Amino acid sequence: MRVLVAGWFSFDEVIATVGDELGADVVARWLTDLGVDHDVAWAPYMERGVDWRDVDPAAYTHLVFVSGPLADRPLLRELTETFAGAQRWAVNVSVVQESARVLFDRVWERDAAGLARPDLAVEGPEPQVPVIAVAFTPVQGEYGERSQAGRVRDAIEEWLADRALPWFELDMDLYEKPHARRPAQVEALVRRADVVVSMRLHALVLGLKHGRPVVACDPIAGGAKVTSQAAALDWPLVLPAEELTAEALDAALARCLSGELAERVRAAGERGRAGNARARAWFEEQLAS
Repeated sequence: MRVLVAGWFSFDEVIATVGDELGADVVARWLTDLGVDHDVAWAPYMERGVDWRDVDPAAYTHLVFVSGPLADRPLLRELTETFAGAQRWAVNVSVVQESARVLFDRVWERDAAGLARPDLAVEGPEPQVPVIAVAFTPVQGEYGERSQAGRVRDAIEEWLADRALPWFELDMDLYEKPHARRPAQVEALVRRADVVVSMRLHALVLGLKHGRPVVACDPIAGGAKVTSQAAALDWPLVLPAEELTAEALDAALARCLSGELAERVRAAGERGRAGNARARAWFEEQLAS
């Protein structure tokens, strides 16, 4: 017995969903647990698994199509006709066209008239990966040719994608049409991240304020306000624009996750509050003079 696991993720012509992949992962784990030899057919653009158009159909006893709508489409007919000599099963699907049902020998539906079953994505291990909050900055014209914001942003985005890290953007602008953005919204997001990666001064400050280790990425060649603020808070993890590489980001993230910087995070927050107290004292003196 040898099984080919397929789905809408198997076609270059379709952009499948995360739920489709999770369903395929569940079926693949079932097959692994049962000791059944299997392959997963991924679209060539995914650059993994096998391409169902390149394999020998006679090498498989079963085709298992996982997740998504089951519709009588040319792509689905091409797939099932290619594997006409195998048992063809559809699992975790929604049959939206009855004419598609006959393309398969057996169908496990997740929903139909009078029927509702849990989707396979509900099963599986919880990912043990950190969540990264990322603050980008646009090119800052005041720094002229020293601004490397575009290259630094590209390097960070490529690193996040290559390492498959879950991340969300911290947008620091006060207004995004048609609504205003409030500081409390941004700070609440910071508190839900494990690590902050920041090209911006204030995301560095907010990360440390809320007890999150920060990878400060100065986008200005030679260093500018990000580097200066890190020095003011005695924060050691600063990557200069000239030295920002995937390997440097890997090392910085590892330090953030190791716990070795916990005391430095706490001390940075205290240093910031002490600095604010001095600024207030100066301000009060000026008012009194």
